[in-house]
Amino acid sequence: MHELLVKCFLYADDQVLLASSAEELQEMVTAMSGAFVRKGMKMNVRKTKVMVFERDEAVTDCNIVIGDEQIEQVKEFVYLGSKFTRDGNCESDIERRVNAGNMVNGTLHSFMSSRKVSNKARLAVHEGVLVTTLMYGSESWVWQKKHESRINAVEMRVLKSMIGVKVSDR
Repeated sequence: MHELLVKCFLYADDQVLLASSAEELQEMVTAMSGAFVRKGMKMNVRKTKVMVFERDEAVTDCNIVIGDEQIEQVKEFVYLGSKFTRDGNCESDIERRVNAGNMVNGTLHSFMSSRKVSNKARLAVHEGVLVTTLMYGSESWVWQKKHESRINAVEMRVLKSMIGVKVSDR
């Protein structure tokens, strides 16, 4: 079996470089910056961030520069709508998705609880909007039972409100 090592992710004008050492990352950044310059472009140092993934509490400094400007080192960042943290924990990303799901639920509540809208239409909106909002980025999560319970609680609250069950009806 062959091993595939991915060192660069590209999407539109966003990119992520992965390296196993600060030296390797500096080489990659320098090469990419040079390629940009040759095409008449320039990397935006203010929008560029460095993050070291580590399991322990100690923070390793990673001094990466573009030209003579130091790139900011962060403990977390959002890439394509998903939040990544230095310890690889998905808790804060799941909480972001839950909050987004609750906002969607609040925004769509009058529509979703309307008796003028068919159950089929409400379920289609539920699947197409709420579930996709809740589950966005979940492919990168390390699932635990508590995460599943948290996501299911939001979904169940929405489904109950769709059929007219109130919290006080418990």
